[in-house]
Amino acid sequence: MGYSKDFKDKVIEIMTRDKMSVRKAAQHFNLCIQTIQNWKKSTRSKPISGRPMKISRDQILKDVEQYPDDYIRERADRFGVSTHAVFNALHAARISRKKRR
Repeated sequence: MGYSKDFKDKVIEIMTRDKMSVRKAAQHFNLCIQTIQNWKKSTRSKPISGRPMKISRDQILKDVEQYPDDYIRERADRFGVSTHAVFNALHAARISRKKRR
């Protein structure tokens, strides 16, 4: 069973407040040294992976509403991006190609 987030935060807070080493904190709280080191690593903010989309969801929805029959390459020319970027934006907005009956 894992430890609660509150407990982890409390251990890290007490360590920084009392300037306690990882070894002393591990002895004090009866924990493994590696556990506390992992908690300290996980509290650091991590950069978000990937790049932001070139076309926002609002932009693509507005474009589809204004030009419902356009091809992907026409939308790409209008936005100044690749056809793949337009495809990804349409996919993220859950817009599929028009099916003909």
